Amino acid sequence: MTRVRIDESAELDVIPVMSLIVHLIPMLLLSVRFLSLAQIESKGPLVPTQPAPSSTALAEQERDVVAVRITAEGFVVSGDGAADPRIPCRGSCAPEDYDYSALRRALVAAKRLHPQERRIVLAPDPAVAYDVLVRVMDAARVDGKQDLFPVPLIAAGVGEP
Repeated sequence: MTRVRIDESAELDVIPVMSLIVHLIPMLLLSVRFLSLAQIESKGPLVPTQPAPSSTALAEQERDVVAVRITAEGFVVSGDGAADPRIPCRGSCAPEDYDYSALRRALVAAKRLHPQERRIVLAPDPAVAYDVLVRVMDAARVDGKQDLFPVPLIAAGVGEP
């Protein structure tokens, strides 16, 4: 009878697995570096449980609501008490041409009229770049150390007021 000899000195080749791990870990760390998490608190619309208000009640309610309509020509601010609510662009209405400083001044005036209000309604037109909407949210959130309107409510763009 011949005996079968088992070679117990055979090595397990873990080099490909180690190479995969060595290359995978830096790629995962690199992908985490480019992942940024941010949350802008926004509340969705509520389902009405009461009948629709009358037109006079709507007009009174509109005076108490601070809203910014973002158009391709600039901003339309309501609730700040200004005679002309329009803030036009300073140039060709690219995202950097919108007048954010004038918008902030209008929102500070609106905060003086509505000191307890924390919500602002933003109504962007579909043609407006997302970058403009984010900058408007930033302008509406704080002015220096004073909170203005930290809770944005985003509405669908509507027709001219």
